[in-house]
Formats: sequence, structure tokens, C-alpha cells
Amino acid sequence: MKIEDTFLADKAASAVKKIEMGRGKRLKKKVVTPPISAHAIKDLKSSDGKYYCGFAMREVMPDDVLAKDYWIAGHGPGRKIEGVHDPVTARAMWIGVKDEGGIILCSVDCIGLTNVEVTNVRNRLAGFCKSAKCKSVNISCTHSHAGFDTVGYWGKLPRTGKDPDYMEKLLSTIAEICREAYEKRTAGDLFVGSIHAPDGQLDRREPIVLHDTLTRLRFVPDDGSKETWFLNYAAHPNTLGGPNRLVSADYPYYLRETIYKSKDVNELFSVGAIGAVDPGPFSKDLPERTRMQGEYLGKKALEIDNDEKLDAEIVEIRQPFYIPADNAVLAFLAHLKVMSSRIFPSDEGALGLCMKTEMTYIRLGRQSILILPGENFPETVYGGYSDAVHSATGKPADINPKPLIDIAGDENLLVFGVTNDMTGYVVPPNDFILHPTQPYLSSAKDRFDRKHYHETNSLGINTQAKIAETFAGIIERINRLK
Repeated sequence: MKIEDTFLADKAASAVKKIEMGRGKRLKKKVVTPPISAHAIKDLKSSDGKYYCGFAMREVMPDDVLAKDYWIAGHGPGRKIEGVHDPVTARAMWIGVKDEGGIILCSVDCIGLTNVEVTNVRNRLAGFCKSAKCKSVNISCTHSHAGFDTVGYWGKLPRTGKDPDYMEKLLSTIAEICREAYEKRTAGDLFVGSIHAPDGQLDRREPIVLHDTLTRLRFVPDDGSKETWFLNYAAHPNTLGGPNRLVSADYPYYLRETIYKSKDVNELFSVGAIGAVDPGPFSKDLPERTRMQGEYLGKKALEIDNDEKLDAEIVEIRQPFYIPADNAVLAFLAHLKVMSSRIFPSDEGALGLCMKTEMTYIRLGRQSILILPGENFPETVYGGYSDAVHSATGKPADINPKPLIDIAGDENLLVFGVTNDMTGYVVPPNDFILHPTQPYLSSAKDRFDRKHYHETNSLGINTQAKIAETFAGIIERINRLK
């Protein structure tokens, strides 16, 4: 960066921080941050030993994809879509028990949705949820870096990259398939199985922590109709890379196609703890790497042979909470309505601002699932923090919150990331480094000269602590049921 550019960037970072600190002070005078109470635990028990599941899907492609300016999300702003590699889709699965209701899990081929958009879908489904006894609607985004901008900051800033017509099409379609999945429900058994898939991951940032398990929830209907598979794996769908200008679901497209060649099933996919985790280095040719990543995971899914039948019981609790919003750049973009957000005044953090988000804990039989906003680094879930000698800050691992599997007391905890909110990266405090004069605007380098990009797309250093604290409260309450 040239000296004059450095000077301007310093000034811009300082100005944005001052603007957002002022916003925090003004909000505090006008707005009372609503208190958050503990949500009720739903415990749904089967009366006949069966799960009732249904599936629905739609393509979510605009008719004018090449006649209008649409922006690819995930690699940088202002990348106009120039064609279609494969259509992006939205998929929904109803999982319920007889008479008592159930839950909906969605999988959408997009970079993410904020909690504002997720709430929009839930509001459209309010009447349905009441009549169907639907306890929660959960929208996982596959985090494709080749899909439409559904968050806002990949267009031509400072204008939003979201197209209002496309967003309406997407949200209304998600609501439609949720209803349809419920209507198509049928009785059967639900199984969970897993397999190690180490070649599908590449950790780009120390400490090297990889959770290489591909997990499959498999519903087998009693009537012999199609099975439904919900797959979970931790690797960024970013293989088509920055040069790509074609709409795509990225490697999840090839994952599905590989399965379909051998099995006529319904398929959904969610990412796990994907912070700094790329797909495997199968090829330097990016389209080829994308194909190989998807085919590798699809073949691995077909190889799973350790299915265990799950008892037909659903435990679910959705818990909203606040995270200090210290990222002045993201706060400023939200202020400009580039993206949707729910910002409130706060007594914590550098700006006096916080953002309302949520997490959901689900247990299907013995299998626990934690639905999380944003992109958690694997060590925040599974442990393996850097010690003081190797950490970016020189601080010890014990300043970090307890890893989530330790809080749960469950090494088989399944994590669905980028679900129900898009809140950025969740970085351990002892590895959290900001640029000294351009915080959240430019990447920093630590004492080992390692680049720290991910902090620029995080809410701040306090994010992991708030997630761990909220989850500990959920587990304490869940344990009372035992």
C-alpha cells in the first residue's frame, strides 16, 4: 500500500469508528435494549416409535439473471454475474413425531442470510407453525461463494448487493417448501452415521485443527419412498474462486450429483465449523478442484455403513442472545442499510453497540445438533487452541472460552454453521489480532508475520465468549430434563 493510501485508510478507519461510537451513544439515549429471557424447552416424544419426515425443494433462479446486474457473493465486492454453471436451490426437511409436532431444517445454496431475513420467513409461516405444531424453522446456508449476494456487501459499495426482487423470490420460496415438506411427511426411521473424510479439508490458519467427519442423518420411510439424507461437513464452498463469474452451488452441486448417480434420494447439506477451513487441494485448476471436492464427499457419503437408529424423540430450544458489535466497518454498512441487522445499544464493547442473534440446540434421539450463527473456527468447537508460545497474541489458551464439545460433554456434537444468521467469523481471543491503525478495515499481521484476515469479517473479540456463555446456559437447562 502506498503512503498516501495508508494515510487515507487510517483516516477512514478512525472516522468510521467515531461515527459508530456516536451512534451507540445516541441509541442509548433513545432505545432500551430489550431483555432476553430463556426460551421454553420443547420435548416431543413419539407415541408410535416413528419419525414423520417430509422433503421439498425448488430452484431459486431469477428469470433475468443475465439481463440485470446480480452480484456474486463471497470473494470481493463488485463481481457481476455473467452466466450460470448450475442452478441454486432451496431445500426443506420436516422432522416430527406423531401428534406432537416437529421442526423444519432448511438448506439454501447461498452465502448466508441475516437473522432479519430468517425472521421474515418465520413471520410468513406463523399461521402454518401454529396449525402444524412446528416448534422451529431453521435455515442453513451452504455458504456458496458462487451464489447471489443475499447479505448485501458484495455489490458496488456503498449500495447493497441484494436485489429486492430476488430476495422476495428466495424468502417466499423457502416459506413454500417448508409448508410442502410438512404436507409430504410420512412415517419411518431416522438414522445417524458418519465417516472420516480427511482429504476434503485444508486449514489455512494456525493452529491446524480439522474436524474431518462427514455426518449423515438418513430418514428411511416405511412406505418405500425416497430416503432423505441431511449431510454435514466442514469446508468452505469457495472452490470456484475469485475469478469465477458463474452462479453455482460450488462443490455441494457435485456432491449431490455424485450421490444421485448411485442413489435416488433427497439430499440437503450444511457446513460445520468452517472458520479458515478450505476444501481439499485436489487440483490447481479451480473448476476441476470443485468437481473433485464434490465427488470425493459424495462417494464418502455413499460409503457410510455405521448407521445407528435414533429413538423418536425431539428436544429443542432456541435461544436469542446479544453479541457486542465492535466491528465499526460492518456496523457502518448496516447503518447504510447495505445489509439487514438488529442493532441495539450496549454497555459492553468498543462502540456501545450490540447485535441480536440466536442459537438453537436440537436433540434427535441421542444425536445432539447445535445450530450456530456465523463461521466458527474449529478450535472454538473441538479444542486445540494455540498455547502462549505459538498464539498470535502471546497469551495462553486458558484465556479462551471452553470449547463447545466440552460444554456439551459430547464429542459427537453436530454443528450446523451459517444457520439462522450470518454474523461472520468466530475467532479465539488468544489468536485475535487487529490492524493497529485500520482495525476491521485491513488485515493485520501477527508477531510471526502471519496474516489475520478473518478478524475483519468478525463482530469482535467477544463473540466466542458470548456463544460459549449462551450454550452453557442451554446445556444447564437441558441437563435438568435428564
